[in-house]
Amino acid sequence: MLQVDVAVPQWMLEHEKEDQRPVRNVEGPVSLTSVRLVFPLTDTESGETRDVIVKKLVNTAFFHSKETGRTHWKRVIPGLNIVVPWPKQDPIEKKDYDADTLRLDVESRTFVPTLLRPPMPSSVIDELRNKYSKFRTRHDPEYIEAKMQEDREAEARKKQVAEMRTPLKEINRRERKLKKAKGKGTLTAEMLEQIGRLIARKKQLTLGPLEASTEGAAVAT
Repeated sequence: MLQVDVAVPQWMLEHEKEDQRPVRNVEGPVSLTSVRLVFPLTDTESGETRDVIVKKLVNTAFFHSKETGRTHWKRVIPGLNIVVPWPKQDPIEKKDYDADTLRLDVESRTFVPTLLRPPMPSSVIDELRNKYSKFRTRHDPEYIEAKMQEDREAEARKKQVAEMRTPLKEINRRERKLKKAKGKGTLTAEMLEQIGRLIARKKQLTLGPLEASTEGAAVAT
């Protein structure tokens, strides 16, 4: 911390009888931008080692440890390619307490799965997965039976609606039966003769104006 000289006002000195110093040295805050790294650098020509202020550092050689889950890297002074080591830290001493579990108990195998009983209570399964999820594929027999009963009731309602007949449906149904009872019938010789006369008459009416136009064109030539 930075030591700063602070002038103590007179009204504060009156309340403190033991310490009457008008100026006192106290610790003051330091801005992060004012912090500089001091590194002992050895001159290659003279071999003299002196403390220098490092203006810039570059982080390189990143390494991620899967065991500890931490990422490590090296600090290098650009231009000189000098690795600045990290400050040494004292190892953390871990104390054992009465409530701590022994390593022997932690590494001992206390659960052996078997096919004779489930690995967990049945009530825990509903807590691990959503019981009412639409993506669920395995259901209880009671739930499946209830859904099948709903489908049977829906089919019964559809069948009941189809069997219900209104007076208009009854009239249409009776007319269809009468038409079906009459049948298609057969054409007699007289009926065929009348149909032929009607077709010839219509054909003559359609060909009459066409023949007149062709005759007029021949006379004009």
